[in-house]
This record gives sequence, structure tokens and C-alpha cells, in this order.
Amino acid sequence: MNTRIVLARRPTAWVDETCFAFEHVADPEIGPEDVLLQAVYLSLDPYLRGRMNEGPSYAPGFVLGQPIVSRVVARVIASRNARFAVGDHVWGFLDWAERVRVPRGEGLHKIDPALGRVSHAVSVLGMPGLTAWVGAIQIGQPKPGDTVYVSSAAGAVGQLAGQFAKRAGAWVVGSVGSDAKRDHLLARGGFDAVFNYKTTPPDEALRTHCPQGIDVYFDNVGGSTLEAALRHANVAARFPVCGMISAYNTDSDAGIRGLQAVLTKRITMTGFIIYDHVHQLPAYLARVAPWVRSGAIWFDEDIVQGITQAPAALVGMFQGDAMGKRLVQVAPE
Repeated sequence: MNTRIVLARRPTAWVDETCFAFEHVADPEIGPEDVLLQAVYLSLDPYLRGRMNEGPSYAPGFVLGQPIVSRVVARVIASRNARFAVGDHVWGFLDWAERVRVPRGEGLHKIDPALGRVSHAVSVLGMPGLTAWVGAIQIGQPKPGDTVYVSSAAGAVGQLAGQFAKRAGAWVVGSVGSDAKRDHLLARGGFDAVFNYKTTPPDEALRTHCPQGIDVYFDNVGGSTLEAALRHANVAARFPVCGMISAYNTDSDAGIRGLQAVLTKRITMTGFIIYDHVHQLPAYLARVAPWVRSGAIWFDEDIVQGITQAPAALVGMFQGDAMGKRLVQVAPE
């Protein structure tokens, strides 16, 4: 039998484990040109919370009673498709299930063994890494001497956004939600200062660590953190807006105060969705993969074992218990 995870109900405000259900179904059978996959890693990402809502037509939500879908690293265990051989590792947007049939192999991407760990294809050398690069470097455009502030700096995107900005010559400050995360980032390097926003108010921390003001704010959380960044922004600051996780588990929109600073300080605030930039992935890999192999760039993968732990692992991620990229390992590599 094959275990899969479906959306049992749509959450109201905070998502919890009752939003998911496990189903045991027959293993899928494959037809001509099909590929059968064994899931290895499920990717857990903040955007999944939005897809649990019904959603507008341009961004439809998950279907009730149907499997959750995210990026999955998988191993080919049967193939009737000449493009894929048994033993190949691939990634694609797949059901949360132990085994998945992919008609005609559509949407599957082979993972180059030279990348190292196959999990890197959905973490540092996948969409989180590309997201950090597009936001921090292409939109943020940090210059030597700039001050860059990254919120959710211990997350999958924040860790890399800070390091990329540091390589560009900026002074980099990060905010996190615990002393353990702060100490971890400072020990690993890539950030000049890190503060725990739960114990040090952002305005106080930004006055201390960004005395010349903020030139680039990489926004992952929105809310009061974005409001503080607006207050401390310099004229002509750049604000790449990657996410607003502070609002993902709320049922109302509190709004952002102080937006007049966008006008008076001539701030460029740019929201971006990484799927508009997927065509840049080959160039990103060519630049960043050597840094990862050499250890010039570090990255954390927070791996939870077992498909049955996926709902709890996702809920925990929203509660701040992950360090870096959260993955659920379903089977050995």
C-alpha cells in the first residue's frame, strides 16, 4: 500500500495537524511513457500555507481531499520513458506520497549527481537559493559599504540572502526568533550582526547595528518588522519583498503603517515570485554550485524523518522551530 497526505480541511488562522489526513491507497500502475517514483525528500515551504486557502483564480489553492503538492526529490523505480532510467534522481512538483506515477514524465527535472547531495536540488541549489540570489543581488543591488538587513535570517532563503550580500561587500544584519538561531548564524559567518527580535525590539536593534541606516531590506516577514525597516531606511533604499510570513496564519490584514516613507525616502519596494525567474536557474547553478562545493557558502538542511511526520514538521516550521531548509525524508537516498 501507498501512503499519501491529503488536505482534510482548510485552516482558519493557524494551520494545525487536523488540516491533514493520511490515506492508504494501492500503488500506482504505470502505462506507456510513464515514470514511477519513490519519494525521497518532501520540501516544506512557507508558501504552502497560502495554497491551503481556497485562493483566487490566478493562484488556486489545494483541492480538499486531494494530496498536498510541493517540490519533491524522488528516485525512479520503474520507467517506460526513454528519458528516465531506474535509479535516476529527479525533482518536480509532486503529491505528498510515498510513490507517485508521473504521466509521460512531464514536469520532472533530472538531478545532476555533481551537485552533491540530491536534497540540494530543492534547497541551496534550487528555488530557495535562486530566491535569495534574485532578491538580494538582482533586486537589492548591494554595493560595498551598503547596509543590508535580512529578516528571518535563519530560514532557507534568509541564510543565503545574507551571505550573498556579504560577498557583495555589504554590512549585513539579520533578525531571528531565538538566541540559539542568533548564535548559530554568528558562529557560521556571513552576517556581521544578528539580533533576536523577540527579546530586542527591532527599532532598538536597528539603531545599534545599522547606525548609518538601511540601504537594502530583504523582507521575509512583513508586519511590524517591515514597519521598523521603513523607519530606518535611507533615501533610495531597495526593499525586495520575498514573503510576509507574519500574516500567513492570520484571518485578517492589519495593514502596514508608515508606508509614506516609500514616497518621502524614494524607496523602491519590489515584490517578486521566484517562478517568474526559473529560467535563471542554470546561470545561478553555474555561479553558486562551486561556492557550495568549496565551502565558501554554507547552508543548513533541517531534515525530519518519515512521511507521517510531515504535517507536524510543517506546523513546526510556521512556529519557528526550523533552522534553514526544512525537508521530510521519506526514503533513503
